[in-house]
Amino acid sequence: MQRKQITRRSFLKGLATVGVGAAGAQILAACAPAAAPSGGAAEAPSTTNSSAAPAATDVSIRVQIPPDVGQSAMPRKFSERYQADTGVEVIIEEVVYGEIETKSQTGYISNTNPDLLYGHHRWLFSGFLKGIYGEIGEMLASDAPADWDDIYPSIIAGNQLDGKDFSIPGVVHPGGNIAVMYNKTMLAEKGLPEPEAGWTMNDWEELARAAADSSAGVFGMGFDGMNSFHYYSNTSRSFGAPDSTASWVMDAEGTTLTYNTDLHREIANWYIKLMDDKVAPRKADAIDGGLFVAGLEATHATIVGGVTTALAAIDGKFDMDAVLLPVGPQGRQGSCYSGNMHMLSSQSEHPEEAWGLLKLFSSGEAGVSMVLDGKLQPNGHKSAWTDPQVNEVNRMFGVSDVLLTAGIEPFPMPKNTRFTEANDVFRNEIDLIWEGNETYDAYAPVIEERVNAVLQLDRPS
Repeated sequence: MQRKQITRRSFLKGLATVGVGAAGAQILAACAPAAAPSGGAAEAPSTTNSSAAPAATDVSIRVQIPPDVGQSAMPRKFSERYQADTGVEVIIEEVVYGEIETKSQTGYISNTNPDLLYGHHRWLFSGFLKGIYGEIGEMLASDAPADWDDIYPSIIAGNQLDGKDFSIPGVVHPGGNIAVMYNKTMLAEKGLPEPEAGWTMNDWEELARAAADSSAGVFGMGFDGMNSFHYYSNTSRSFGAPDSTASWVMDAEGTTLTYNTDLHREIANWYIKLMDDKVAPRKADAIDGGLFVAGLEATHATIVGGVTTALAAIDGKFDMDAVLLPVGPQGRQGSCYSGNMHMLSSQSEHPEEAWGLLKLFSSGEAGVSMVLDGKLQPNGHKSAWTDPQVNEVNRMFGVSDVLLTAGIEPFPMPKNTRFTEANDVFRNEIDLIWEGNETYDAYAPVIEERVNAVLQLDRPS
């Protein structure tokens, strides 16, 4: 099957078909992207120019969302607004998050996909190559969202494949382990200093070793993950020279795994020693709800939104705060973009109406709603990450703005887009090293060989 491109011509033709007419098409053709707002997140504009209730239409568009309250809150809210403004019926279709990739593929084959789809970096690019998502470049050129220029440039670039646009940013992660939470109460009781901005990996290790108490089951540090490409990359990219990509787990072209190197050996030895010394936990030490929330970890690296979740779960049982992941021995700040996106189905019969709703989903106001209503992370808008109300929920959103403004390093996507296959191999194999079943020196070449076998496959089509 061949990917259907939603072109500007077909977009304007569709407008005429649903009654906007030639005059409306000419007005839209003259539209250009607006300048970025100077203040906070601007309210998403009404989708009509009238305050009167719109006439009902016979057009319905379907929207794919996960069922959990966090990820569904914003799409539901803005879909209701769009329906009220336009008279276009919006039908929400819930799909279990772990089933979205497969259901989008089978829906494409059977031509039953919703008009708007949801996704993640893990399958975003392969889905585009398979033709599931429509290109939106010409829509952005002729009818861009009013505040599109407010989105961080590295986020826009991070969602493109071969320079083509086919998604708008949803949840944005500056890194899998980018925020290090710390138990203020525990550190004070032990007479230990709190982490500060600009701290180093050496500072973190010293603090973690001083805070750990194996006799009480207390660990000094933990990570959300050190086995997936994007979580491991966020940590490994803090090592090496600031102007080098030697610490990336995959080369910049995405064609070769570069794990069997002196630098990754150094990282492995560092992390293994922490686990052997009971400073960091292994899988067997995990508990339901997490060690940090239970007061059994002094520090824990997580996503920025993980701080929000921890604050709610701890609910005042102890005082906590967070700082950015420390820099490595040579001052390198690791970052690794990942996130969720909203896409226009290449098979949508109502691309103009779907684009109108997609623009609302892309707005800075939607980014604020994702935090205030959904307790998630903002979308790609700077105005959302720096919004005062957003930072009342979790001040780390504002702290992270410095990284987003400087530019987040890209997601470790293989050139052939076979992330899921390659990542599954990497996760399974590297866990053998972390759990002490294999040594780095013996097994790093095996990991490289097995992952590179996947990276050498052709792109899916």
